[in-house]
Amino acid sequence: MGKKHAEIISLQKVARFYLQNHFLLHKTKKRNVTDAIGALCGLHSQVPLTPYLSLWNRVEDFEPKLLDDGLYSRKSLVKIWCMRGTVHVIPSADLPVYVNALKRMWFEHHGRFMQTPEWPSLERLLLPKILEALAEKPLRRKELDTKVRFMLKGRGNFDVRVFSAWGGILKVTNYYGLTVFAEPCGKESCFARLDKWLPHVDLNEISEEQARTKLLLKYLHSYGPASAEDFACWSGLLTSEANKIIEANKSRLQEVRVENSRKPFWLLKEDFKTLEKIDLQEEAEPRLLPKFDSYLLGHKNRARIIDEEFRQRVFRPVVGDVAATILINGRIAGTWTRKKTKTKLTVALAPFRKLDKKTLTELEQTVKKLGDFMNLKQTATTINK
Repeated sequence: MGKKHAEIISLQKVARFYLQNHFLLHKTKKRNVTDAIGALCGLHSQVPLTPYLSLWNRVEDFEPKLLDDGLYSRKSLVKIWCMRGTVHVIPSADLPVYVNALKRMWFEHHGRFMQTPEWPSLERLLLPKILEALAEKPLRRKELDTKVRFMLKGRGNFDVRVFSAWGGILKVTNYYGLTVFAEPCGKESCFARLDKWLPHVDLNEISEEQARTKLLLKYLHSYGPASAEDFACWSGLLTSEANKIIEANKSRLQEVRVENSRKPFWLLKEDFKTLEKIDLQEEAEPRLLPKFDSYLLGHKNRARIIDEEFRQRVFRPVVGDVAATILINGRIAGTWTRKKTKTKLTVALAPFRKLDKKTLTELEQTVKKLGDFMNLKQTATTINK
């Protein structure tokens, strides 16, 4: 008997399944913030406001204190550098997965641009002193710099950029599993020792292979159907590594073909029936997604969310930017910017195509809700031609 061909799935059905899995068709309950972040494989947090607006779009009656409480009081959430060398908020319980799955790839590939001939000796010199400096409490970058220099008493002559905001040595300690982001000190980032901040987390509980398997399964549940290239683009792994992980776990995966694509796509076997039964008739409320929202960053091929002719208006790699976007029924339909004063929020919409009256009215209502979220009584919506 010949090999069974993978079922062909419409792009429309794939897009709706993706929208549903990202809580953008129906919001999740207020009490499920940590679970929601886990289901989304973390929230992009390079821009401080992004995780708050990402959750406002996905969680019923979301309030900023829910995220802050998870990060800094209950510590069920933690902020780290992980996928693609960027900052994310993830569940603390998942930290062993992300650290062990991505650590080697960072040091062997993405982190190599940081290395100079003296870097290995710099690491050996600085890492133990950084841990010693953080033994009592979290510190700002400048505080760490000053304290470490004092501890070395002139034995180390290193550039001030080692502790710069682009990551530097603290990105290294992050990927080694030594430090994490702590509660901000005013408007500045603060850093803590992992063993002090989350003493019950054991990074050695799983191997790299186990961690990569778990990361793949988490990813496909949130971003599937997806190709090996998609998984690599999202995670920062090499495509060759992504293919190996998929090959090792094929017994747990369902292969499908997405219309107009020759590549194999994968999702969890238990998710396949849900995909088949997806409802294409229900209309989703318009959303105003923030810059770098996770919905935009899950795939190399973004045909499921945006028309190719508009892609460069959202994804601007030359300036390292991903725009805030208007989401209409699961598709990126434009971009938006905001201007805030003490009393008023003004949102400027830049739709790719002319909006019908019904959609425009719904977006104006969304802007009012955003104003309420930001504690601003007055709102205004403008259209950029």
